[in-house]
Amino acid sequence: MKLLLLPVLLASLLATPPTPTLKPAARKAPAAASSATLVRRLNLASLWLVSAREAEAQTMLGCMGPQYRPFDLVYEKVVRDGKNPALYHVQGKSRERERILPFRGTITVTSLRKVKAPVHYRAVGRFRLAEIGQEEGAGTFAGTFTATFSQTPQGLAYLPGRTYWWAEGPAGEGTTFTSTWTSPTHPQPLKLVWASNFMNIADSIMDGFSVGERGPGINRKYARVGWSRFWENDEWWVEEPGPVL
Repeated sequence: MKLLLLPVLLASLLATPPTPTLKPAARKAPAAASSATLVRRLNLASLWLVSAREAEAQTMLGCMGPQYRPFDLVYEKVVRDGKNPALYHVQGKSRERERILPFRGTITVTSLRKVKAPVHYRAVGRFRLAEIGQEEGAGTFAGTFTATFSQTPQGLAYLPGRTYWWAEGPAGEGTTFTSTWTSPTHPQPLKLVWASNFMNIADSIMDGFSVGERGPGINRKYARVGWSRFWENDEWWVEEPGPVL
């Protein structure tokens, strides 16, 4: 009887399919935060505000026109809009030669992305700054910007690149504003570029800007149009106090 049951048992075992081994579900990588989420999460005001750094004023340096004359700009007030986190209201001053004019306007972030884990970001956007004053030649700056920055324990900041601006190496993080200046009293618009780390990118904008291998030097053709003033470390945007009565 046992011998008769053995073929039946073997047949039933062969007919029953083996139980499949379940593999653990693969973990999905967390989705990258969207541009809109990062715009809401990160307040970029400190990247542009002149007094954001305790040890060093965050001034913007640049060049303007076909002769690449030096141009200075500071954002003295940067406030993010209460309803639109992509919009920043700004006030400040610009200087070209001895001409100093206040301005006010807006900076708008159109895209903000994480470009390198875990804390490096890139923002792009547009801006419009209107000079204030009755001085002849007051105009409007309008254009686009690109900012690269990092999130540090102290807050948002630009990580430096090379040790000195005239040395070889990466330029480091910063914000670059590319602008066109127009004025009703000026026949032609002027092209400008200014940046938080302008001296590190100057050679990519002005041909042969820096000279010398053992120390800093500025090409004479640029020194003649005002770049020798670069060595003057003056707080030109600070208004002189009035007389004490």
